Amino acid sequence: MSETLPRPDDLEATWNFVEPGIHQILGRDGTPSSALKRVDKVLSPAMYMEVYTAIYNYCVNKSSSAGQFNTDNNRQSQSSLLVGGEIYQKLQRCLKDYLCKLERDTNESFLHFYVRRWKRFTVGAIFLNHAFDYMNRYWVQKERSDGKRHIFDINTLCLMTWKEVMFDNNVDQLVQEVMQVITLQRDGCAISHTDANVAIRSFVALGIDPQDLKKLNLNVYIQYFEKSFLDYTRAYYKRFSEQFLENRTVAEYIFAAQEKINDEESRIVLHLDEHTKKLLSEALNTVLITDHSQALEGEFVALLDSRDEHKISTLYGLMQRDILLLPKLAQAYESYVRKAGEVEISRLILNTKTKLNEVTDENAPQRKASANFIVPPNEYVKKLIEVYETFTKITKDCFQNGPLFTKALDNACRAYINVNELSIPPGSPKSATSKTPEMLAKYSDLLLKRSNKTTVDASSALSADDIMTIFKFLTDKDAFENHYRRLFAKRLIHGTSTSEEDEEMVIQRLQSENSMEYTGKITKMLQDIRLSKQLEVEFESAIKIAPDYTRERYPAFQPFVLAETMWPFSYQDVEFNLPQELTPTHGGLEKLYSNKHSGRVLKWLWPLCRGEMVADIGKPGRPPFVFTVTLFQMSILLLFNERSTVTLEDIQEHTNLSTTNIASSLIPFIRWKLLQQTPVGLDALSKPDTVFKIASPYKALKTKINFAAGVKSEVPGLGGAGNGVGTGGATAAEMSEAQKIERELNTERQIFLEACIVRIMKARRRLPHATLVNECIAQSHQRFNAKVSLIKRAIDNLIAKEYLQRCSDGESYEYLA
Repeated sequence: MSETLPRPDDLEATWNFVEPGIHQILGRDGTPSSALKRVDKVLSPAMYMEVYTAIYNYCVNKSSSAGQFNTDNNRQSQSSLLVGGEIYQKLQRCLKDYLCKLERDTNESFLHFYVRRWKRFTVGAIFLNHAFDYMNRYWVQKERSDGKRHIFDINTLCLMTWKEVMFDNNVDQLVQEVMQVITLQRDGCAISHTDANVAIRSFVALGIDPQDLKKLNLNVYIQYFEKSFLDYTRAYYKRFSEQFLENRTVAEYIFAAQEKINDEESRIVLHLDEHTKKLLSEALNTVLITDHSQALEGEFVALLDSRDEHKISTLYGLMQRDILLLPKLAQAYESYVRKAGEVEISRLILNTKTKLNEVTDENAPQRKASANFIVPPNEYVKKLIEVYETFTKITKDCFQNGPLFTKALDNACRAYINVNELSIPPGSPKSATSKTPEMLAKYSDLLLKRSNKTTVDASSALSADDIMTIFKFLTDKDAFENHYRRLFAKRLIHGTSTSEEDEEMVIQRLQSENSMEYTGKITKMLQDIRLSKQLEVEFESAIKIAPDYTRERYPAFQPFVLAETMWPFSYQDVEFNLPQELTPTHGGLEKLYSNKHSGRVLKWLWPLCRGEMVADIGKPGRPPFVFTVTLFQMSILLLFNERSTVTLEDIQEHTNLSTTNIASSLIPFIRWKLLQQTPVGLDALSKPDTVFKIASPYKALKTKINFAAGVKSEVPGLGGAGNGVGTGGATAAEMSEAQKIERELNTERQIFLEACIVRIMKARRRLPHATLVNECIAQSHQRFNAKVSLIKRAIDNLIAKEYLQRCSDGESYEYLA
């Protein structure tokens, strides 16, 4: 450069003075790459200041001279006072010429050439922007404020010129070579990706919005790189996935796809702008997952079969990337769990049959028993729990308790728990109630019933948590309450509960799971037992002060006074003469209770009464026997205190019992050889002249014998003996226990539905039939699944009772009461 600055008013001299400096700032072609790192090592401060000063002098001089002739006239526009257009145009042509003359080195790739020159050019543009700072601050700013958006600051001008000359003419080749680098990296080659990174960042830097230079504009990046990158990515992974699945298994593909996605989102994404990350993920999801969703869903069932949680988790991790795929996967999971539960129950039934056949093979006459096999309730409930826990673990560990899969598990468990080969056997009518509530109630009975066995058996594994786990899935919760209440009543009456605390704990948990109304009857039953214990203490105190008190006259007595509507015992008047040995106790209790509760009526449930008798009929020197017997059995045995033999006619005369009750009471005595019958045979039990004699001395392995336990089902057709139901009617005698429970359950449901309808109609006054049915189903859902036929019957009953009436449209009901 010249040692002296050019004249400020000479444009050509000024330009000739600064042009060599511009080339030096931008970097002459052939400059060693080491010199490109720091421009200030190439430029001298003096030269840089001379370029800046020359441009400054020219702009200031021209601006001042342009304003000398207008000081006293109208004010001239500011644009005529600020000069720089000539220098700007010459710089623009200079930049284009400079870029056009750049050449690649021998054997140099275009990508490397582009990046090498870009890095040097952008650094030079920054220094050049400083050199033209005065023109930027005054002339360029004024031109842009006047709306001339084609005028830019010098740094932006350099970038725009680069885009026009270097970028636009070579963008296809540049993008292709960038893609080649990314492909090599995807293929696992260890290469440097610095050039690709710089090139991609240049796409972003060249996105300039002429209207607002400060606003980030990704148009260039999106148009020239992002679209091509995404299309290339889709094509690459489409080839990869198709080739992989042709030669490998779907299970292996799951891990390969996961690895590729992780690699893209951890390494490849580092090259990209933030705008592309989401689009890249969507492209990967489409090509690697959605396009192969059928194969992945098919493999899902196989993975569930293998219980391979690692593979299931990986597959879920893939599928959840496309939320549209999850509902279908959750549906497949629900179907699988339901079928798995049904298969396990069928297998349990088959195993139970097999074991029973093995036992009956040893005793051929009892082979028919295999037709009426019974699966133990504890095994049935444990199998239900086992399936539930297996898939609960999978839902938690593999699906992170996702809401779709948690709901699918609940639906599946509700399905297989309530409907399986045991709960509703094939061929059952549509109106059949599931047996699962009954089995769960029996399981609860095993848990809460005190066992006389000294050895630890399977009952030690029973748990109240298991009860609640199955209970929450029951659709017929009222059926469970019905069965539970019956077994609970027997535990309370017979005193076989493990403890009152255990009973209360289960009741509280049932209440928390449902409602206080649900456990209302059960709670009242427990209260009745507590009050009965207080009554027992009061009665014992009362008889002890009686003048005729002796233990022989008033034997130990435990009364139970029960609320008739709360307990599952139906009262029927049974003809029976109480033995005279028990008359004082009976009369004394009725007198005490009547004095304490005036207006209440005691109804005695004779078939439910039990007692213990001491029988000293063994060999001399042996301890006496203790027999547990029903009241009817006791009345029969007491006859032998006065005579050695009695006839059936004598028994009827003294007890006033029916032949059926006498026969069911005598059969356990005959079976365990306490009584000798003449003549023998079941037919003789109905003949008045049949004679019975006590076996003396009586021989038995145990001194405590429960004869009452054998009363329940000794004679076919004796429905109620020993079961809490009177035997006075022929219908009750012929009806089985299951039929009786089913009938009572339907009656309770009918009453419940009628109450629901009245509540709904009282609030709404008038409703269409369909709306009333739907609301009734919704209200009864917590207790049972109300069938439409039952709801229609309840509506008809209420119309007959004049609570409702049909409207003139024939489709609605109106509340009357």
